[in-house]
Amino acid sequence: MNPLEALGAGPEFSAYALDLIPQEAVVIDRSYTILWLNRAKRLAHPDLEAGMKCHRAFENDAPCHFCLADQAREIGQYVRNPVCILTGPRRNVPRHVNITIAPLAGRLREGTGAGDEPRFLELVDNVEAIYQSHSELERLNHEYENVIYALSHDLRSPLISIEGFLNKIEKILGKPLAEPMAHSLDRIHANVKIMNQLVNVLLDTSRIITGILDLHETDMERVAHEAAERFAAQAAEQGALIEVNGDFKVETCDRVRISQVYANLIGNALKHCSRTKGLKIELGAGNGVYWVRDNGPGIPRDFQDVVFEPFSQGSKQVKESFGMGMNIVFRIMQKHEGEIWLDSNEGRGTTVFFAFKSAPHH
Repeated sequence: MNPLEALGAGPEFSAYALDLIPQEAVVIDRSYTILWLNRAKRLAHPDLEAGMKCHRAFENDAPCHFCLADQAREIGQYVRNPVCILTGPRRNVPRHVNITIAPLAGRLREGTGAGDEPRFLELVDNVEAIYQSHSELERLNHEYENVIYALSHDLRSPLISIEGFLNKIEKILGKPLAEPMAHSLDRIHANVKIMNQLVNVLLDTSRIITGILDLHETDMERVAHEAAERFAAQAAEQGALIEVNGDFKVETCDRVRISQVYANLIGNALKHCSRTKGLKIELGAGNGVYWVRDNGPGIPRDFQDVVFEPFSQGSKQVKESFGMGMNIVFRIMQKHEGEIWLDSNEGRGTTVFFAFKSAPHH
């Protein structure tokens, strides 16, 4: 929408209305001469005044390289330049702003120059706070990644040491061990294994959040078949069947991460449907949407809203699970600017859908 239309401006409108908006507004003619500026502009640039060449406040003698007035005049409608940096001769600190310029067909009642010369309204949104917040978020993400790496290293070292001493104790004691001793050592081994898994999950989550995707054209059908083959033995042990059906496409994505999506979804289905006789897991596709469907017990309705949150578990029957599998899948699709959602009914199975940003919305 034209910014003037957003203000409810007709052929003629009041300059007083522009004085009330938070954006900096200035009216210029085709020679870049300032005809009028609003209160926000005067406060931001007390050195500016009507009659000046606006570009002299920013890039001295030459028109600003990012000025949109000529383009707006050529096409006869508003144009926008998202996030450019302004620095003036008396302002050494750069400002990050969004600039919109529109041809001004009407006449400001308070006057912005005489005659029918082409005029342009420039609106400037100061997005410095957003830019600074984004920079701070990037800094915090970098610190977060460093903390996770340090934490994983610091946790993994004592775990390796504990495992080593356990093996030495078992050699010293010999076998067979008395039942209380054997049980205690087995539980220590199991807990060390769980801790190692947790460290790996945290580290992997960190890499997904802060890492860069390795994007390539990827045959999604091949990825699905490879995932099915990877779980074929486990599925056979449970008497389950994994099938690949549908119209798969070639997508630009990170093949390793999308393989992880399939692995987590198939692994979840096998774990949570372990008691389902005749379990069938379908890896399907159609219209650019992909899914993993099972005929298991379904997800409780009160858990469906939090299923993608970290450390969420819908079933206490699955041991040694941290509830991070679905969150990792969510983050991978979020990193791809895609979507993921589910359809589940208790007693009738679960389908988890995912799609890339080019696919139609569900």
